Parts: sequence; structure tokens; C-alpha cells
Amino acid sequence: MAADSSLQEAPAENPLRGVSIIDEPEQRVHRVTDLLAAAGTLVGIVLTLLLGAYAHGTTQGFTEDVEGISALLQRLLVFPVNIFSGIVTLVVPAAVIIDLGIRREPRRILEVLGAAVLAFIVTVVAALTTLEWGADELVESLSVRGAEGEMVVQLPAYLAAVAAMLTAAGLRTTRRVLSVSWTLLWIAAAVAVISGIVTLPAAITVVLIGRATGLLLRWLLGSSADRAYGESLVDGIRRAGFQPRRLVRADAHDGYEPTELDEVSAAIGRTRSGRVYDVTTVEGHHLVVHALDGDRHAAGFLAKLWNTLRFRGVDARAEVSLRHSAESTALASHAARTAGVRTARVLGMSQARDTMITVYQRPLATKVLTDIPADEIDDALLDAIWAEVVRAHDAGIAHRSISTDAILVGEEDGSGSPVVWLTTWEMGEVASSTLSRRLDNVQMLATTAVAVGAERAVAAAFRALGEDAVEQVAPLLQTIVLPRGTRQAVKKDRLLPDMRQRIVQRLPDAEIEQQNIVRFGWRTVATLVLAIVAVGLVLAFFNTQDVVSALQQANLWWLLGALVWAMFTFVGAALAMIAFSPIRLPWIRVLLVQVAAAYIALAVPAGIGPAALNLRMLTKRRVPGPLAVATVALVQVSAIVVTVGALLALTLVTGSEGTLAALPSSTVLLGVAVMVAVVVAFMLVPKVRRWVLAKVMPPLRQTWPRLVQVLGQPLRLLLGLTGNFIQTIAYVGAFYCTLQAFGQELAIIDVAVLYFISNAVGAVVPTPGGLGAVEAALITGLTTSAGLSLGLATSVVIIYRVITYWLRIPLGYVAMNYLQRKGEL
Repeated sequence: MAADSSLQEAPAENPLRGVSIIDEPEQRVHRVTDLLAAAGTLVGIVLTLLLGAYAHGTTQGFTEDVEGISALLQRLLVFPVNIFSGIVTLVVPAAVIIDLGIRREPRRILEVLGAAVLAFIVTVVAALTTLEWGADELVESLSVRGAEGEMVVQLPAYLAAVAAMLTAAGLRTTRRVLSVSWTLLWIAAAVAVISGIVTLPAAITVVLIGRATGLLLRWLLGSSADRAYGESLVDGIRRAGFQPRRLVRADAHDGYEPTELDEVSAAIGRTRSGRVYDVTTVEGHHLVVHALDGDRHAAGFLAKLWNTLRFRGVDARAEVSLRHSAESTALASHAARTAGVRTARVLGMSQARDTMITVYQRPLATKVLTDIPADEIDDALLDAIWAEVVRAHDAGIAHRSISTDAILVGEEDGSGSPVVWLTTWEMGEVASSTLSRRLDNVQMLATTAVAVGAERAVAAAFRALGEDAVEQVAPLLQTIVLPRGTRQAVKKDRLLPDMRQRIVQRLPDAEIEQQNIVRFGWRTVATLVLAIVAVGLVLAFFNTQDVVSALQQANLWWLLGALVWAMFTFVGAALAMIAFSPIRLPWIRVLLVQVAAAYIALAVPAGIGPAALNLRMLTKRRVPGPLAVATVALVQVSAIVVTVGALLALTLVTGSEGTLAALPSSTVLLGVAVMVAVVVAFMLVPKVRRWVLAKVMPPLRQTWPRLVQVLGQPLRLLLGLTGNFIQTIAYVGAFYCTLQAFGQELAIIDVAVLYFISNAVGAVVPTPGGLGAVEAALITGLTTSAGLSLGLATSVVIIYRVITYWLRIPLGYVAMNYLQRKGEL
């Protein structure tokens, strides 16, 4: 809801006299920086307490040094201590409250007082908690010697209260009274430490407690006084060199819709991070003002830092300071304009409170590409749009955020050619990398496809870039590199597959396989977290002495046999891949790919590494994507079939029921029956049934044609099944040999069942290589069903996993590097 703050009737001394402002009401913002700073402060408290408790020698030495001259210090510091105590307890709070009163912020006065009371209470609770449950070292680090020689915990709550007040009052960089008050607070704390009133860890802790309390309260209640609104905003524009007569908020968000402004300003508002204003000066000039607030910059900083860490070969600027961010954006815009790109000229900059203000020339445009119907966008306009991007690239400048809202169209010039403006250079890069410019081309392709369709967009790209450049762009056609609005549009209309198909029609030999430009995603982060948890659980039950003792008594020949079996798993996997491959593959290269998968298993869940590398090997050899995926899926399906068949075969061949084949208890049977009933009941629900079919049918449809082809070649099918059988038997053989090395006789069927169960658990739990899940399943099976002690079972499983997982990783690393040098992966 817009709020008209027209103040023409204001008195002459009012800075807003004669300035009309149409803006949303000033809002309270929950600043991300406050929450992050609070978390960092809490970490600081923990580290301070740990250092005070466990770096006792350093703190005790400092205390003894102080006590050695305590008599002299008491005489010298009586006056300073009294002065600073009075300043901190009386003068500083009074100055803060008076300053807020002058600024007419009654609500913040209440917040400041509330923060002080809350921090006082938190400090008292912390002192009581420390006395009741704190370790002796912690209590001693926070204690000073009393008048009678006893040690007393001293946590001056008034320091925490004042720190909370100063924090809740606002940013110290925005007001001088806060900056001076913080300095006085730290001086007072230092004087208190030197005079022996409080220990160094205690002084730092109470100030940090106050700081954390103020930050959390400020984040929960929100903050608005640090943003430049109204008078502050107008003053900032004037200091940039312009006299505004009318300001209209242009960006729409949080229910606020801009009114009374043209579509060009509204489009710029949709593409900029921060507040955008359509400004009219007293001379009648039209300007665009961008106000970047500190809280919005913090969120943008984290997003850019995430992109920098996540994407390969892309230097996404992550400016630490607000001023640096605004200046970098202005630099990219100025460099583009100097290179001949039509974009808004930067006319001035200033800072007001925690807001950077940048004044731009309003583009001489009349329409936004978003609002132009597809039938009105001719090839000449498409070529003109591409011309602006190519002009920027020729000067080494990348835009990095091209969308239909960032492209403005003006009236035709004297030659009859369309006039195009390219705006919003927040993500722009000067002296950009080749990859950044290619990503621009991807965004241009997707943006024009949203506007006019895939066919015309691809044709325009060929006209502007040429065949070689389009072929280089094709592997980068991925939704992850597109702005959010474009990404949603291309997903909705499935434009990316259509564009790839049309590129292949023009360039049949083009390499369009997606290039991996992402170092990791959220799934990788979750996998690594689970891996850390799994390793922690394994180490919690890991007893080095037990493992070493067991190894000293183990039969090394059986362990060598386990290692040989582990190497045979590569042979089996390679045979299966060669058998099911639609093209002829060299044996050594296929074998090395399976070895390299052992290195990939360090970062991806079980079974994913071999599938990914096999797929990569096929696509690098020009196997069409759908056929390559179907082949890899067939290899995996055949492995499941062989696993089940091997279990049945082992039962028949050995004729052994084994210890695991005993009839389960009635409780287990009842549990199985309940699970079956639940599965059946869920399958009767239409939504669940449709979800299951949606997951199962696509892979089945994809695999079936390839399976039909393989069934017509019995020898090839037999070779593939044999390879999977060798791989399965090799893992079982390695586990059996490991058990024999520790003198444990177990029926081969029981060994196989334990392996199959652990393999299934490892496939379900998304940790790298099934880490943690496989170990837990094997240890549980050996202790509950095979009767091994926990220590012995742990030793067997750890050695088995070292042989079949950890020892293979260095071999995989060597194979991966070799294959990459040869261009196979």
C-alpha cells in the first residue's frame, strides 16, 4: 500500500519542503546480519570460556602478574575505576536515551531498556548456572579473590546491560554517540581487569553476553532506523548533486505495488536488489535512484559468496562492504557505457545512514521486452538485442543477469533500426572470464526463447555469434545459470530441450552434453554432513587397541586373499559394462573407469560413482544421451537381478541353511506382515500409486528397448550377467576371507546374506560409499546373528571396509587423473 508523503505545506526549515514522496511505509526489517552476528557472538562466548578454562596457564599467569602489583594498582586506579564505572553505568545509558529522544524514536528507547534488563537477567542466570554446574576450571577462570581471600565468581551484569543497550540502539557506524560509548565500555572493562575487579575471560564474556542479547532482540523485533527513508533519502540525493521534487517508489515487493510511474522504471525496479525510485528534479529531469540498504547487501553478499564457492570458473563478486558493492556495480555500468553499450549513465553517488544511493540517468526507452508481444518482436529487434551483448563482450564485460526485464526498447533511430537498452549491471564483471561471457550467451538464448520461442531464438543466436560460439554455448544450456524468472519460464515451456534439439539440427556433430560447472549442490552438502555424522558414529565405537590386537593375531594370507577378491570387483564391473555397451569399448579403458569410480565413491553415495563415470565414458564417445542413460540403467538393473539370483544359487549349491536361515521369531514375522499390509494399503491410495508409478515407469520405459536389443544377443547377455556375478561374488569372497583371517568360521550363505543386507542399507542411506550405514549393518549382523563379540565384529568390519573401500581410493585417484589426461572423462 503506497503512502503519499507530500509535504508542500511543511515549514521552511523542513528539509522535505516542496518534495513529494510516494513510498511504502517505513518497515522494520529482520536483518540477516544481526542473526549472523548473534551466532558469531555466541561462538565467541564459548571460545572465551574454553580458553579461560583450559588455557589456564596463560590466564593464571596474567592474574598473578596483576596481583604482584595489586597494592600499587589499587592506589593508582581507584580514581579511574570510579570515573569509568560512573560513565558506563550512568553517562553512557543517559547519552544513548537522550540521543534517541532527540531523534524521536520512542519505540527504540523501550527496546534499548528492554535489552538492558534482559541482558542483566541472562548474566545473573549465567553466573548461577556456572556456580551450580560449571566445571572447576571454568569457575576458577571467572573468579577473583575476595576480601577474605576466598575465590568469588565475578560476572558484572551492568557491563552486559550496557553492551545490550548499545547494540539495540543501532549500528555504531551510523551515530557518533554509539561509537564513543562502545570505546568507553571497552576501556571500562580493561580498567576493571587491570584493577583485579574481574578476570579477563569474565570481562569479555559479559560484554559478549550483552552483545548477543542485543543482537537477538534486534533481529526478533526488527530494525528500520538504519535505512535511509524520507528526509535521509532526500538529503542523500541532494548530496549526490540533485534537487528532487518528486520521488516515487518503483520496485514492488511485500504487497507494495508501485503506482503513478512508467513501465521502464517499474522494470528496473524488478531487476535491482534494493529500493528503486523514479525521481523528478526541480528542473524537470527524470532520474532513476537505486538505494542499496545494508541488510539487503548482506543477503546479496552471502548469495554471491555461495555462487563463488559453488560454480567453477565464475568469479561472482562477493563484496564485503556496502560501499564496495555499490561502487563495483557503478564501475560495471560505466565500463559498459564507455564500450558503447546503451545503458543508464551513472550520474552520482552518496551514502545516507546504512544506505548507498546511486543516481542513474533514466534510459530513453518506452517499452520493456517483457511487455512486447511475440508477434511484434521481429528479427531486427532480436539482432539489436544481441548486438548490445556482443558489444559488451568485445570489451571483456559480462552482464551475468540478463532477463526480459533488463532489456528495454526505445523508439527507432534515424536509420530505422531498433534502439535497445541493457540495464541492471549488479552482477556485471569487468575483465570477465570466457565462461562468464558464455553464460551471458546462455541467458540471452533463454531470454529470447521466452519472448519469441526456441526456433527464432536459436536462429538469432547463430546470426549474432556464429556456429563455433553456439556450439561452445550448447553444453552450458542449464537452468542453474539462469535468473529466477527466466528459469521458471523455460521449465514451464520445456524450452531448453527444444533449443538443444534445434542446435543439433544445425550442427549434427555438436557436443551438447551438459558441462558440469557446479562444484557441489545442496545434495552434496547433505551427503557430506551425513558422512561426517557416519564417521563420527563409527569412530565412537572404534577402539584402536582392539583393532591392533586383532590384526596382530590375524592371518595375513587370508587378508591378502581378501585384497585379491576386492580387485576382482573391478573386473566384474568392466565385463558388465562392455557386454551391455551399444558400441565397442577398449577393455583397459573400461577397467580403468571402474577403478576411477572408487575415487568418486569418496564424495557420492554408493553406486552413483560407477554409473556417472560409465555415462560420461559413453557420451564422450558420441553415444546419444538417451541410449547412454538406458545402457547404464540396464547395467544397474542387471546387477540387482544377479544379486538376488546369487543369493538363491548359493543356497542351493551349498545346501547349507546357515545360522541366518533359522525360522524368524513370531515378533519378526508379525512385523514383516504389518509392513506388507502398510505397503499394500498405501498402494491402494491413488495418489501414492501414481507417485510410485511416476518413479518406476520412466526408468523401465527407458531401459526396456535396450533390454530387448540385448536379449536378442544371448552371448552378450550372458557376458553381462557373468560380470555382475563376478562383482557380487568378489565382494562376498573378500568378506569371507576377512572373517577367516580372524579365525571366524561362518557359512558362506550367511556371509552372502550379511553382505547383501549391508549393500542394500548402504544404497538407501545417501552417505559417500554407504559410509557408516554399511559398517553399522555388518557389525549388527555379526554380533546378533553370528555371535561375534562387539570388539571382534568391529575389527572384522573395519578391516573389510579398509580393503574394499579405503585402499581402493588412491588407485581410483591415479586412474581418474590418467583418464582425464587422455580425454576419456
